[in-house]
Amino acid sequence: MGCLLLLLAATIPLGAFASLPLQMSLAEMAAQADHVLVGHVVGVDMVDGNGLPVVDDRARTGPDLNNVIRLHVAVDETLITTAERVPKELVVPLDPLMHYSLGQIRSAHQNDATLRLLLLKGTDFSILKAGIFFLPLQEKDEVLRVHGAAHR
Repeated sequence: MGCLLLLLAATIPLGAFASLPLQMSLAEMAAQADHVLVGHVVGVDMVDGNGLPVVDDRARTGPDLNNVIRLHVAVDETLITTAERVPKELVVPLDPLMHYSLGQIRSAHQNDATLRLLLLKGTDFSILKAGIFFLPLQEKDEVLRVHGAAHR
């Protein structure tokens, strides 16, 4: 019985960290980014594992669920890019392992005109890591400095 309790206690921390957000430093983000943009959220949607729209505000994301919440971000300014053309709007997925509801994220971004730095990579403007793509606009000078130093 003691071994069973010890085994159970040892597995609790593993489950507790299952939905902690991934993290990257500003320096890592700036060094890995191919695109540094300024944008603001203009919409939120959700798709299921088949790419079909989900409209129920109570629908959730998280481990063992196949839903993905996506932010629609209008690009206001291009600071750095490796692309010939930057789309006027990008669809950026949130981390699907995090516990969110569609209504929670819609509410958080309703009437949200906050300008943010958007750091992406690749020709398809993909996220750096799951859920990692935004920085506060105040970090602009530091991001540009670090990116410049990393891409000399």
